[in-house]
Amino acid sequence: MLLDTSGLLCLHNRAEPLHMDARTLYHAARMRVTHGYVLAEFVALAQARRLPRMATLAFISDLIENPDIDTV
Repeated sequence: MLLDTSGLLCLHNRAEPLHMDARTLYHAARMRVTHGYVLAEFVALAQARRLPRMATLAFISDLIENPDIDTV
C-alpha cells in the first residue's frame, strides 16, 4: 500500500469522513510504503487544516520509526 498525503490525513484525523475506511485499509495492508516528500506534504496539510502540531509530529515520528513501513 502506498501511503499518500490524503490517506495519511484520513488515517490521522478522526474527524475525516473516511477515517474508519483508512484505518481498515491500513491495518489490512501487508506492505506499506511512503516517501519523505509525502511526509513533508502531510505536515503542511495538517498545519493548513489547523490540526494540533505536536500530535501531527508524533504521528509522523511513529510512521518513520515503524519497521512495517518503508520510507524512501
